[in-house]
Amino acid sequence: MGKEHLVKQFTLAVIGTFIAALGIRLIVVSGLGADAISTLVLGLMQHVPLRFGTLSMLFNAIVLVIIFFYDRKMIGMGSIINSFGVGICLNLIESAGLLHSIPKFLEYPSILVGTIIFGFGTGIYLLTNAGSAAYESLMIVLQRVLKVSVKIARIILDGSFFLIGYLLGGTVGWGTLIVLLLLGPSLELTLNQLPKLRLFRTRRVNEKS
Repeated sequence: MGKEHLVKQFTLAVIGTFIAALGIRLIVVSGLGADAISTLVLGLMQHVPLRFGTLSMLFNAIVLVIIFFYDRKMIGMGSIINSFGVGICLNLIESAGLLHSIPKFLEYPSILVGTIIFGFGTGIYLLTNAGSAAYESLMIVLQRVLKVSVKIARIILDGSFFLIGYLLGGTVGWGTLIVLLLLGPSLELTLNQLPKLRLFRTRRVNEKS
């Protein structure tokens, strides 16, 4: 693998991670509910005296260790970049004073656009083939085990984490349902359409519809 290809992988992984973080920020700032991991982390914060970012990175680290023993080939440069980079990017967005709040009439547009952006960013770094991030690794494992599409695997995984987060005390609202139903299709569309561009030299992650 040449140096140019590694630079390309690194760059796209960072770009995808930042885009995903921007989508998450739009989702959270809507105040209507959060994505699956954020809901879980917010629930855990009710019981563990750790900051959001710290819990998020700890969760990703534990999952990466599990995935390493399940199929270490799934882990690569992109795994580390995304698993820990999302939290860093979210902190940068907040420190820059961006998206601290939005007008009430933009709440639903914010969570709709945020979910699509989140799925788009996630798809970009998955397509770098530089290693899946923690949560996406779980999604791929679930897809393999259940022999379903990426869309269905994502919905099942998100639904499970939403439920656990809610039971732990995380906030769930109408926006939660929007994220649950829209994120899977957004991710699948990205995985299937971006490879048509020459910029992405990758295999199709999902072969079913």
